Amino acid sequence: MNKVNKTNMHLRVALFQKIGLMLLLCVGSQTLIFAQDGDDYSDDYGDYSDDYGDYSDDYSNGDSSDDYYSDDYSEDGDDYGDYGDYGDYGSDESDEYVPKKIIRKPYIRFVPPYDSTRELVLYKAVQDIKDREGYEVEIDTINFRAHKWLEEEYGKNLKKYLLSDGINENAGEMEYKIKILGTFPCEIEPNEFTKIRDGNVEYELEIRVRDGRYRYTVMNLVHIADPRPGEKEGERTYFEYLMKSEDDVRAGDRVLIAADKKINTMMAELLKTCQTAPIEEEDDW
Repeated sequence: MNKVNKTNMHLRVALFQKIGLMLLLCVGSQTLIFAQDGDDYSDDYGDYSDDYGDYSDDYSNGDSSDDYYSDDYSEDGDDYGDYGDYGDYGSDESDEYVPKKIIRKPYIRFVPPYDSTRELVLYKAVQDIKDREGYEVEIDTINFRAHKWLEEEYGKNLKKYLLSDGINENAGEMEYKIKILGTFPCEIEPNEFTKIRDGNVEYELEIRVRDGRYRYTVMNLVHIADPRPGEKEGERTYFEYLMKSEDDVRAGDRVLIAADKKINTMMAELLKTCQTAPIEEEDDW
């Protein structure tokens, strides 16, 4: 038995040796083949390197890279240089800030109606009064309507303010003459929501009534300031002085403007009362 086992072992060793030898032969042959192929590829690459050499020669023999790129881009570079200067869009150095000059408009004084002949601040107008058919309204009707307005404006103090009321004998035709010495509060308006009282305004109002018309005149306007502590009466300043004085011009104008607004409102109400009321149309029902 031992002899048989030893024989088998020798056979196996010999077999493995043959297999190992065959593997070595295969590997050696493959190495030889790759070596030859490598030589071929190196030759091919050598050709390609020559070709690339030709290409590099073309670039070197022809215009240089500076010719291909630098000239063109240098021109563009000049253009960019213009932009670098910022041209119209700015400059390399920050501009100095120059503050805008504030130009104040000159103050324009308020000028009330003024009679240069008599040198008086004077409000005067003639108003025509006609009926619905366009004919003149009679003198008595206009006079009645004017008294109605006086009662609404002055109330129970009308007799206190009334200087004269009757026929004007000096007129060239039939005429009623009404003369009032009145006062109203001087309300200054710094804005449309605020009113500040600054004393009173004294004035003379004259209304002359004839057939088909009336004329009103407001004159002798005086600003009466509130009395100072310890004084019974305030300072009186005529409008003619306020209009021309250079002392505290704005304060004087505020008084003139307040009075102008009040007088125009009063005279508009007088005209509205003296005009013939329109016919009220009856509702269709």
